[in-house]
Amino acid sequence: MHVDLADCVVLHRRAWRETSLIVDVLAREHGRFALVAKGARRPKSRWSGTLEPLARVSLSWRGRGDMPTLADVQPGAPRRLGDNRLLAGLYAAELTLRLCARGDPHPALFDSFATLLEILEQGAPAVVALRFFERDLLAELGYGLDLWHAADTGQAVVAGQAYNLVADVGFETADNETVDAVDGRVLIGLRSGRFELGADVRTARDLMRRALAPHLGDRPLKSVATAHAMQRLGRRSDAVETADAAHRSSEEPRT
Repeated sequence: MHVDLADCVVLHRRAWRETSLIVDVLAREHGRFALVAKGARRPKSRWSGTLEPLARVSLSWRGRGDMPTLADVQPGAPRRLGDNRLLAGLYAAELTLRLCARGDPHPALFDSFATLLEILEQGAPAVVALRFFERDLLAELGYGLDLWHAADTGQAVVAGQAYNLVADVGFETADNETVDAVDGRVLIGLRSGRFELGADVRTARDLMRRALAPHLGDRPLKSVATAHAMQRLGRRSDAVETADAAHRSSEEPRT
């Protein structure tokens, strides 16, 4: 196979042999696959700094089999993402790696991923932006959620009515007291790309986790574990700073 300057996003990379990399990418027209970047870890490699995770690049490759050889890289603009938004991007990349079959093109998913990274760079809240990427990912893989109609009645989803997600069925009408039931307002927000209330964002996050769980299996996502570890570290740091401030305050001379 000979491909020249395909539009790609780098999903992940790992060391291979002494000086090379294996680079997992999502190509708009070719789907997800891995490339061998020979010599990319050498200090003076021409590809140094161009194959970072989440980078949008144009790639050329040659060869047959599961892992062709990288031939050329044309880098795009540098990616500028803060801590939370960087973790959000890595989470989206890990979902793509875990759920997308190799060599199965999904141009619409590529566009959704690229849009996610762009709006994260522009300052969009990660907890909101990710929900719409998760929605698009499930739809592209054939597991899309019907956010328009109740599965049991066929009637339109409406705000104020509770719905419960039933595996392999869809959203059925439910009582407000039903465990994990969500207001129709949340489903309308997911399909329209805009949530009315802050509480709807948190509900949508939990809902999408349940929708993804059957497809991810029991193996935890590394990006989620990293985010939780950073949150715990942040809470401990805040507690230490508070304790130090209290200690300093107690040592100040009283007047």
